[in-house]
This record gives sequence, structure tokens and C-alpha cells, in this order.
Amino acid sequence: MSNQNKIKASTVALFLSSLVSYSSSANDEPKSTIDKPIVAGYFADWQYENKQHPYTVKDIPADKLTHIIYAFLSMCGPHTGAGEKVIKQVEQQCKGKDPYTAIIVDQKAALEVDFGKVDADVNYKGHFAQLAQLKKDHPSITILPSFGGWTMSEPFHAMAKDKKSMDHFAKTAVELIAKYDFFGGIDLDWEYPGGGGLTTSPWDEKGKLTDEQKIQEKEAFTYLVKTIRHDLDQLQDRTNRKYELSSAVGVGPKASQIDWKSAAPYMSNMFAMTYDFLGGWGQQTGHLTNLHATDRSWWGMGADVFLEQMLKLGIPADKLVMGAAFYGRGWEGTKDFDGKLPTGDLTSDKGASFGTGEPGYFMYWDLMENYGKKQGYQYGYDAQSEAPFLWNPDKKVFISFDDERSIKAKAQWVKEKGLAGIFAWELTGDTADNKLVEAMSEGMK
Repeated sequence: MSNQNKIKASTVALFLSSLVSYSSSANDEPKSTIDKPIVAGYFADWQYENKQHPYTVKDIPADKLTHIIYAFLSMCGPHTGAGEKVIKQVEQQCKGKDPYTAIIVDQKAALEVDFGKVDADVNYKGHFAQLAQLKKDHPSITILPSFGGWTMSEPFHAMAKDKKSMDHFAKTAVELIAKYDFFGGIDLDWEYPGGGGLTTSPWDEKGKLTDEQKIQEKEAFTYLVKTIRHDLDQLQDRTNRKYELSSAVGVGPKASQIDWKSAAPYMSNMFAMTYDFLGGWGQQTGHLTNLHATDRSWWGMGADVFLEQMLKLGIPADKLVMGAAFYGRGWEGTKDFDGKLPTGDLTSDKGASFGTGEPGYFMYWDLMENYGKKQGYQYGYDAQSEAPFLWNPDKKVFISFDDERSIKAKAQWVKEKGLAGIFAWELTGDTADNKLVEAMSEGMK
């Protein structure tokens, strides 16, 4: 799931002032397994190539998880906002296929790389062979392919203009999970219905959606999940297996762009992206995934506020899953900070010019290994917000992240509110001994 969920002050303020409350119910809608809270993690298929910290399916602590979500698959259609590598992969996989056919984008990672022998009865290699083995070894776990993500959501907007296109995507996505039968359903990571993603930013005159387009995409999302649910039910009749349908959910204004009263009855779970409240794309400095909003929070942001909004918008509590971040965001040139608690007016010159693979982004394992006392960093914890941070007074660097303490606090809040569980973006950010997954698992018991 994308870690680029950028929230601007004006849209947050507008949303908070205009939130409409309503509820949803249906007698025959899919239900989360309430007696077994969800502990889920997105698995990034590209991190096996990370030379510092390679991560494969074998590294997933499956005994601590209920769900593994494979990031990312896509469909044939426009990917102009993606990188050159992805564009070429999509072109290759879509030769001879109809528009909006569901595809495995990185065939090499999914089906070809030899990650070791398996005794599962499959005729392919790659991550998929390892997932088939994992499912054989842990039959109760649910593995979902996630379609979209920050860089590959563009075709959703094109597909949503036509019901026949959505019908075709639904049909081919269900055919895909039938072929690779270790999958137990489908996850949609459309960022975002109604705009606000990579190619539909409201601050981009070329890409921003009109009010008419926003309404049309709201209706399209409901139609899409209803259609996928219908096709999954048909597959279920043939296999006698239950299949889940879930979706990532952007926070704040993005959550309100979906008609949850109409869509939620067809869905199993909604994974709330309660992170990336702030980041190096802006000078505003503070917590990226704090549990509680306080009077020191930028624009009053907190996971609790956003989740309460989602409940009011019609997402059932027992289908709502809180997000945790297995990474941090950092800034440099932080102004007038005393190392104690960040305030709602804290700013920096810019996002950090360094990080784990990209500027301003820090995987948790990297923070634990390379950003400690030896490197001049002080650990701080904002107990009121339930959010840790690192501060380097000499370099004026502030880094926000999640750790074991904050994740356990999130899990406790989830239980108190009767939510479905907790999930992580993304598993490969954890330490080698899986401290954060362990915190999620233990916290939800």
C-alpha cells in the first residue's frame, strides 16, 4: 500500500467541517472473523532485491499473521505516472490482452526467480511458489493480491468510466486468483476513487477531477466492489471456499469520496492508511502516524480522528483495520525544537536528503541499526500522542516512526473500539527478528 498519502491543510479542514454521518447494515454482507482479530501485513514484491536488507516470503512470520497482502498487481491500461520499468512490464504483460485485464506486473519476481525448493504442487517459481508453500504450511492464513498502489492506480480512473471495463477487470481478477489458488480473495488499493492520487492531484490542473467525475467515481467504486463480490461468490460456489474482498482506504477527505453505506456490505475489510499524515513533501514537521490527535497535532490529525470519521461515514467497526507504519519520515533543518515534544507549528527547511533507498524515508530496521546514540540521535516518545521520534540536535534532523510501544498502543485502542484489527505497511521494514509484527500480534491478543 502506498506511503504517499499526502494530506493538505485546506482539504483536511474542509472535511472536518463538512463530515456527514451515516451508518451501514446488511443481513448477508461478508463479516470479519471477530473471534480472531486481524493482524495483517503488506508484502512488497520488490524488496528481495534490497542489498542491505533482502526480504522474501521465507522471512514472513506467518504464525503471527492472519493476512498477507501481496503488493502490487495491476491491469492493462494507462500507467503514465509509473516509472519506466513498470511501464515496460505492463506493456509486456498486456500484449494480446484486452484493456483492463488483471495482470501480474513483475512476472520475474512473482513466477520466475528461484527462491528455493517447495513441495507445494505448482509449476512456477518466484514469490508465488513460496506463497503456495506458505499457505500449505499455514492453511488458516489469508493471502490477497493487491491491485493498484500509489504508482499503479491510474488505470482505475480510466476503467471506472465504463461498466463493461469494470466487468472485465472483475472477471479477470477472479480468474487470476482461481489460477493461483493460494490466494483467498482480492484487495483493491485504488488511490483514490474521487482523486488525490499520483495522477489526480487536486493541485494539478491537468489531472484533477471535476465534481462530475468525482460523483461518477463514487458510483463506480460501489459498482466495482459489487461486481467483484458477485464473481467471487460464483467462484466460491465452484470451490466451496470463502473469498474476501478488501480495500485500502485513504484518510480524511479521501475516505469521504466513497459511498461506504453502499459499498461496505459487499466487502470483508477496509484497511485504513492511518500514516503519512506528514512527510518531507512539506515543511510541516511532526508525527506521521500518531494514534491520538492532541492540541499539538498539525491540523488536529491523528489516527483516532480519522478512524472515527470512517465509522461515521458508514464503515462497520468490525470491518475496519487500523494501519501501522514499519517505516519513518524525516526532515532536516528543523527549526526551534528543544528535543522534547513536537508542536502544531513545528517546521523544517526541507525533507531529509537521505534515507533508506529514497530521501526522507527510513525503514524501521535501518532506524534501529543506524540512527542511535552513536550517530547522535536521541529517542523521544510523545505519550499523549502515542508516537515515538528521533532527534539529532547537531544536524537538526527530526524523524517520526512507529515502534513496538506505539503499535501496542494502537492495538489496545483497536480492541477498545471493537475494530477488526491492525495491519502494517509494509512487512519488509521490520527487523530481522520481527519485533513490530510481534508487537502487533501480542497487542491484539
